[in-house]
Amino acid sequence: MPRVKEGVLWMGGLVDYMSEKFLLNAFKSLGEDDVEKIEIVKNKFTGEAAGYGFIYFDSDASALIAMHKLNGKIIPNSQPPVRFQLNHSSAQASGNNPFSEREYSIWV
Repeated sequence: MPRVKEGVLWMGGLVDYMSEKFLLNAFKSLGEDDVEKIEIVKNKFTGEAAGYGFIYFDSDASALIAMHKLNGKIIPNSQPPVRFQLNHSSAQASGNNPFSEREYSIWV
């Protein structure tokens, strides 16, 4: 089983117009230059955005710092204003345990 990537945040509350590029620009405008990739999850039946995605950082520390700094703040250029809803994995990825998986909780 491949090793789980560290430094990933779940992001919810995404609106239809929020693309990967829009979110990357929002993170960069707030000084978060450690974002490597943004992946918005699509509904497999409709192909439309599912309202959440994953933000990949260069390290787990960078992801945690960004989560604590940005959670609850307004996403730049969002109209109407939308707040960051970020969450980190609640379980450590273990290289020694092939059955371990990262778990994410969601905002409801």
